Amino acid sequence: MIILESIKLALKAVWAHKIRSFLTMLGILIGISSVVLLVSLGEGVKEDIKGMIGDLGSNFIFVVAGDVGMDTSATEQSGQNPGGLKSSFGNPANLFATDIFKKEDLEEIEKISGVEYVSPMGIISGLMKYDDKITSPMIISANPEMQYIWSGLSIEQGRFINDGDINNEHKVIIIGETPKQNLFGDEDAIGKKIKIAGSNVEEEFEVIGIFAQPTITSAFSGDMNTITLIPYTTGKQIFNDGEEQIFRIAIKANDRVDVKEVSQKIQQNMLQRHEKEEFTVMNQEDMLSMLDDILTMMTAFIAAIAAISLVVGGVGIMNIMLVSVTERTREIGLRKAVGATNGAILFQFLTEAIILSVLGGLISLLMVAVGVEAIKYYSDITPVITTGSVVLSMGVCIGIGLVFGIAPAVQASRKDPIESLRYE
Repeated sequence: MIILESIKLALKAVWAHKIRSFLTMLGILIGISSVVLLVSLGEGVKEDIKGMIGDLGSNFIFVVAGDVGMDTSATEQSGQNPGGLKSSFGNPANLFATDIFKKEDLEEIEKISGVEYVSPMGIISGLMKYDDKITSPMIISANPEMQYIWSGLSIEQGRFINDGDINNEHKVIIIGETPKQNLFGDEDAIGKKIKIAGSNVEEEFEVIGIFAQPTITSAFSGDMNTITLIPYTTGKQIFNDGEEQIFRIAIKANDRVDVKEVSQKIQQNMLQRHEKEEFTVMNQEDMLSMLDDILTMMTAFIAAIAAISLVVGGVGIMNIMLVSVTERTREIGLRKAVGATNGAILFQFLTEAIILSVLGGLISLLMVAVGVEAIKYYSDITPVITTGSVVLSMGVCIGIGLVFGIAPAVQASRKDPIESLRYE
């Protein structure tokens, strides 16, 4: 009965000063809604990235320049740090190097048991032009094997590059949906000539294929739609002056082998020609784990900054409860005069502080739900509200009410009934 009566009195007090109560809850509203929304966005981005990496194929293996913080060999041996993410990175300059990998690396990797396809990947910096239209896509140079390695790259119209294009350095190109729309709109692009303008050269390429849109729909599928592909030898000859400039090595392991074992074999093979800090071998599981760790840290950091407003909200609750205790001094004296104990008075005001905080949390969750729907409607990101974040936010609200409401409640419980009745 005491609990129900305290809740009833607390709700009446909140309702009697609606505007003041709302302003008191404002810090809680901002804090909880910001934290939950940021965590939801982080979870949504994680799901999008998992879908994008999953679209690469489970047998997909990358050899990238530089030490990006993965130590798969140590992970396998120790059984700890499942993501393999190390606390420090190697030489950052190596991450963007294009002169680390050579043709010999491709040839040696092809000989490894369990490796089915291997392709170099080059990055071409330039613009694409057609008549007076210009677009800036992601231009990759690769071999025909790429169509089997990267399962997400499927042709909707036309054909993929073939061995003849590689051997004869044909100036042909496959374009994604975004550059196709930017340059050609709804007209047929197959057979059309477009120009690629690099830093010191401009060459004409024939469109031989159109990539299908990605199977996933996310904020990152837009980037996938911008991908264009030219033969590796053509890119090497025209844009790199005939020099090997391999940005990545893409590999597909055989379906019948363990991808982790193949990754370790590739790493051991590469160590025969390179220093450990010059490269990193990554499979799908490694990429997912690393990105998940990075996004988790970023989300936690940003949410921690947003949580500062919760402290401000708690101070606001304590301040208004102290004012409320002063305003209701005669009420406290009267209740004590008719038999209310110090504990009952303390519980009443503590309950009021908790209710203020919890109401702020509930309203903020409604605001988050509206915000999530708005983000879904106006962007490709799909925030994910987890049960954990909702439970944690309500727990934080109760905690704030308790911590910041205890001082005013204690002050109210200690008031002398005689002096309180005389208070004007």
